[in-house]
Amino acid sequence: MDNFFVKSEFVLEKFKFEENFEMPSVKNMNAENVINVYEGMRNFFPNYQENSHNTTVAPKLKNILDEFEALLLDAFGVLNAGATLIPGIVKTLNIAREKNITLLVVTNGASNNSYKKREQLSSLGLEFSDEEIISSREAAEIFLSYNQPEGPLGVMGNIGDDFNIPNLNCVPLEQDYSMFEEMNSFILLGTLQWDTVWQELLFNSLKENPRPLFVANPDLVAPHEEKFSIEPAYYVSHLIKNGIHLPFWLGKPFPTIFELAMNRINELSGRHIPLSKIGMVGDTLHTDILGANSFGLKSILMTKHGLLKNVNVGKMIKRTNIIPDYIVESP
Repeated sequence: MDNFFVKSEFVLEKFKFEENFEMPSVKNMNAENVINVYEGMRNFFPNYQENSHNTTVAPKLKNILDEFEALLLDAFGVLNAGATLIPGIVKTLNIAREKNITLLVVTNGASNNSYKKREQLSSLGLEFSDEEIISSREAAEIFLSYNQPEGPLGVMGNIGDDFNIPNLNCVPLEQDYSMFEEMNSFILLGTLQWDTVWQELLFNSLKENPRPLFVANPDLVAPHEEKFSIEPAYYVSHLIKNGIHLPFWLGKPFPTIFELAMNRINELSGRHIPLSKIGMVGDTLHTDILGANSFGLKSILMTKHGLLKNVNVGKMIKRTNIIPDYIVESP
């Protein structure tokens, strides 16, 4: 297996969206526009390995459990929608555990650490151990431990003060805007506190002095009960469109987080599980499904509760040519 934790150097590259590409406003970020933006980003997403099998369609995830020895579970759109638990997920995961299927939550949420995510899921009625949750925040921490940029790293979008890399000066920029120009690189974890002031600060700083930007969450949006929250990739796409270099992405669909997940699956199960027996369950074609397909896992698209809720799923699959191995509506 390739080691995606190690990168020899940080090369800053520019990217131009197609001339007719337009970034939708925040208020217009519906499912179709989310797909449009992701499609505009495809040239720097992982290569898609063509699905050589027919897609299996089943009503529920529980109907296909016997096909797998391990499941990677996206959070938003699979386990929960905002503060609401997805109906049926507790029962289905209990059945999976009874079948000795190893479970691992793999989320692009990076504002909090995995322990906080466990507490959030527990408050909704879903119980996981600390080891059964991996976030792109962890992928970022491990990646930057192996590949330390020079000088101070400006940390943005962190909830709490626990983002620390051994032997690297991590500076919480929320505490002092004036520190921007002293940073030699940046990491964007989340956007809960993001606004136009932050966007302008980061844009101007990188325009005047290009430096590495690490993005722990490649999601454009996250599904809640009746709306989408706007996530880091949306704001970073604006930066790219306005001439800022490409960032270094560290969550799904990029391989670093999947390599971390494979290591954890082996630890949890106590054995080596073939990739063909590991399913990635997600609601988003361009992160969960593309990431699983390009890494060699089985991809399972859940359609009823997340990004593709009330959307013509077949039309979106045909348009993107991101083909899941399985499609289910619900848990």
